[in-house]
Amino acid sequence: MANCYNLVEQPGACRKAKTKMTKKTAARKNLLTPLMVSLALCASAGINTGALAIETSPAATTAASGDSVLEPDNKKNEKERKDIESLLANLETQWNAHDLDGVMSHYSDDYINNDGLDKKAVASITKKFWSQYPDSKSNSKIKQVRIDGNFSTIESRDVATGTTDKENLDTGTKGELNSVSEGQVYLKKNGSVWKIIGDRIDYEKVRVSYGLARQLTANFSAPEQVKSGRQYSARVDISLPVGLTAIGSIMSQPLKYPQPAGDEDKAKPRIIDGETLERVMYANTSNRNELLMATVGITNATRSHLMGITVVTRRLNVIPQTIEDPSEKTEVAKADDDSAKKAEATSNSSKEKTSAESDSTKSKADETGKDEKPDKADKSDKSEKPATDEEKTKKTETKSDSSSASKSSKETSSKLKEKSSKSKKKKDSTEAE
Repeated sequence: MANCYNLVEQPGACRKAKTKMTKKTAARKNLLTPLMVSLALCASAGINTGALAIETSPAATTAASGDSVLEPDNKKNEKERKDIESLLANLETQWNAHDLDGVMSHYSDDYINNDGLDKKAVASITKKFWSQYPDSKSNSKIKQVRIDGNFSTIESRDVATGTTDKENLDTGTKGELNSVSEGQVYLKKNGSVWKIIGDRIDYEKVRVSYGLARQLTANFSAPEQVKSGRQYSARVDISLPVGLTAIGSIMSQPLKYPQPAGDEDKAKPRIIDGETLERVMYANTSNRNELLMATVGITNATRSHLMGITVVTRRLNVIPQTIEDPSEKTEVAKADDDSAKKAEATSNSSKEKTSAESDSTKSKADETGKDEKPDKADKSDKSEKPATDEEKTKKTETKSDSSSASKSSKETSSKLKEKSSKSKKKKDSTEAE
């Protein structure tokens, strides 16, 4: 099986940059959109088991010590294993023959994959993909088959190739498809028949190239997994032939089918200075996996003619944001919460004690201030009592004495001045003679 659905139902995936290059609207129609390749090849859950190139982990055949066995014993499931291998071989043969009814007969009616696609969606996408890549083939290598009762998981590495049905008008060539992915297919046995109930794609890269871009070395790097809403960066490194220039863009889009109108990234193409183009983005908050896409166009030195274009996509698995349900907490989580509550209670108690001490100190200060206020009030009251006749007489005598003393002082000062004046006149007269 080939696990990818990256080149159908992806509007605007291969739009040309707004440069001096020619703009032919029909060309964009010939450049297939990336969502479908991944979706469609994922439907080829069959694996080429003709040679049965199965890599079995040593742990798969080694029983754990004790009464419990962590890994199922493959020898006990020999019949089931042969049935599953037969199913996978038939599925891949039917997929490569583009036999839609044959392929979908191996899917359970309640099938669902890790992108939320059901059986009906996979059938529609696969049919459209085959019409756009009429010679597409899938070849897969089984890494491990695990059988546990009525359930089985197949881990595989899948490779797909193909050619577009139409030529690109600018380059005059058809696009070449190359895809590689790794993931798991989940089976369930109903009666005596095994059916596919789901699949998961962990890693995936798809590339479609036209014209000179078919010989272009382009590496598109990005994380394989990011938490919802977190920042990440995606980067494409290219190696250009001498005398050519490149323009490109990097965009991301939540994996949905069908793709809602207007839900695409509006990243604008830009001239690639040097050999690297990088963009920083945020994972979507709708808890959907994403398709990352780098589009690179090769032009002549004046950027007047598009000589090749390549579209490279890769999967970004997004870890959903979760809202914690208190009723579902583990004992360890509850113990952590209790410890946190105790620490908070201790902190609050300490704050309350400090606050009480502060209030006590303030209260004492207020009481001290109150004790001092009556003394001042008493002094104020004493100063405001009406004076007696005796006190009035003393005040009058004091004023009189003060007035007499002042008068005497003035007379003495006047006499001294007069005496000084006479002395000065006498001195002046003597000097004149």
